[in-house]
Amino acid sequence: MRSILPICALLCILLVPGAVNAATPQAGQPVQDKPEKSHDRVTVVSVSLEGTDSIGARLGTRLKERFNQSSLFTLNDDEEKDVPKLYLMLETKPEFSSRPAVGSVYSLCWVFKQGKGYLGYLLARELGTVNNEDIDGLVDKFVERTDGIAAKYGSLWK
Repeated sequence: MRSILPICALLCILLVPGAVNAATPQAGQPVQDKPEKSHDRVTVVSVSLEGTDSIGARLGTRLKERFNQSSLFTLNDDEEKDVPKLYLMLETKPEFSSRPAVGSVYSLCWVFKQGKGYLGYLLARELGTVNNEDIDGLVDKFVERTDGIAAKYGSLWK
């Protein structure tokens, strides 16, 4: 039994470097530094904003920017294209009408539409308040939830 353990240890040492070298890229080949868009999990989204307050407008703009930068989503606000989409309908109002810069009340609905002329299907909704300091965190939360909804209802896009 004592003679088997050193032999197994020696075999493990000899085999592991070969496995590591096989998994690493060959010398002279460039390593990809940014992720490519995966065609099996890209969700087409459209963001529509309705509101009159500046905080809500900033929230909607940052949400569009984040979807445009993400490799999981394709931002498509073109209503003429007849493709299945996940619509994010964002409506905002000032939290206090006398002090519009204090905060904003938002309502966000995630709606799936098969194409132009089809009736939308409500997948999720959220209601809350936001101020200037919380916009980036809220946008991250919305993008994460959108990805979860797209994964959960992925069969609708097929």
